[in-house]
Amino acid sequence: MTDPHELTLEELRARTRATGITIAEHRLGMVRKLLSDALVHVRALDSRAIKTVEPAVRFEAEP
Repeated sequence: MTDPHELTLEELRARTRATGITIAEHRLGMVRKLLSDALVHVRALDSRAIKTVEPAVRFEAEP
């Protein structure tokens, strides 16, 4: 059974079209593997567990 988060070649082609990047067809497999490896940590992150914080920069109006 395949991983439901696995990036398919069609999804990779769609992403490259959306960004305007041209990748040679014979390199798509390698790019797919590298992108999948890079996204492992992002997909493992539970964004609900992250504490919401205010922006570091504040703007205050002077009287």
